[in-house]
Amino acid sequence: MSLKTRGSAAVDKAQRRLALLKSIHENLDLGHGLTIEAYTSLITNTRATLEAHNTLLSNLEESRKTITQMDKTLSQLSERMLIGVASMYGRNSMEYSKAGGSNRKGSKKSISQVPSIVTITATQPTQTATNGKGILSDV
Repeated sequence: MSLKTRGSAAVDKAQRRLALLKSIHENLDLGHGLTIEAYTSLITNTRATLEAHNTLLSNLEESRKTITQMDKTLSQLSERMLIGVASMYGRNSMEYSKAGGSNRKGSKKSISQVPSIVTITATQPTQTATNGKGILSDV
């Protein structure tokens, strides 16, 4: 997402108004600091500040792109470093674990042992069940 530079409707409007005010008198002075000179000065300062703002946004966008690219490059190098340790020492080595790799054998969740099925001995009575038609059968 790039930051949008901006224009100023107020500067545009003031520039047009300045031209109209100058048509009344080139050095119009309405008293209380309302002069063509003060008005021109504020328009100029506002335009310069707006240009500086837009330049900063442009530089900020360039900086953001640079950081994003550097981040990607660093991530790729980190992965290559880990792969290098794996190729030199193996994926099941202590060095690989120290470098931040995970041991594939140890990282899997262990499956709990299922208890063995109890067999029915001859001393236990056999259970019977009906098949829905009233006929008994051995289970």
